[in-house]
Amino acid sequence: MGVTCVSQMPVAEGKSVQQTVELLTRKLELLGAEKQGTFCVDCETYHTAASTMGSQGQAGKLMYVMHNSEYPLSCFALFENGPCLIADANFDVLMVKLKGFFQNAKANKIETRGTRYQYCDFLVKVGTVTMGPSARGISVEVVD
Repeated sequence: MGVTCVSQMPVAEGKSVQQTVELLTRKLELLGAEKQGTFCVDCETYHTAASTMGSQGQAGKLMYVMHNSEYPLSCFALFENGPCLIADANFDVLMVKLKGFFQNAKANKIETRGTRYQYCDFLVKVGTVTMGPSARGISVEVVD
């Protein structure tokens, strides 16, 4: 596989997020794309604990921990303005033990769920982006 492009799709005027996703998937199926199953990507935000910051007023650093159903045995962590870490799925257990250094920003879990399609040489994933119980947008990923 070569190039991957992830894009945010605008919601169709007068339609809901779910209606727009259904419209996109219908168009893909009309083009001849074949369903290849489902996918899920979730992301939790952590911030540095107050006890780890040296001086008052200093902004905390953020870390994003992601899981991807395409890589079920891995966990990805991206530090704000820093490195990306790839670990095994037990990384979440380590984050619980590091709660004195990183705290989970509870209300900031975001998730994308949807359907995978094969269209010619392309893998196309159309998903609904949710934060908590509400749909926030649509993501489309195209892999060559």
